[in-house]
Amino acid sequence: MATANPLSSMKNHEGVDLIDALLAPLFTASTLVMAGIGTIGIDAPIEFYLSDVLYSASGTEINWAFVFTMSTLAVAWISNEARDWSDFSQEQAAVVGGMFLLNLFAAIVPAVADALSAYWYAGLLLVSLNAAGYYLIAYY
Repeated sequence: MATANPLSSMKNHEGVDLIDALLAPLFTASTLVMAGIGTIGIDAPIEFYLSDVLYSASGTEINWAFVFTMSTLAVAWISNEARDWSDFSQEQAAVVGGMFLLNLFAAIVPAVADALSAYWYAGLLLVSLNAAGYYLIAYY
């Protein structure tokens, strides 16, 4: 007797599925913190901010925002059948690749992290690129 996948009810092939709908606000909040545009956290019952540093060495800082951003991208990619690069046009592949690289460089390259926090328009570029990239991965 075949059993149904318990997560199959969360997947919607004709629109927004539950997984992407739940992850989108977390991805947006994490992106705003990584871009240096906002500070998001809670103070009670525990003190937790997305900008709290998990690891720091030689100017490189890995914070919760980076972990949540990259985890959300991985889950969105996997939950949407991990499409092949050939499914994207060259422009779409450039947006998704640029999004991944800019997020990675924002965490591991101190000069990029400083530029994002010093110039609001650089942070806005990261937010815009992440919005477009997440749309392509999750909804396209």
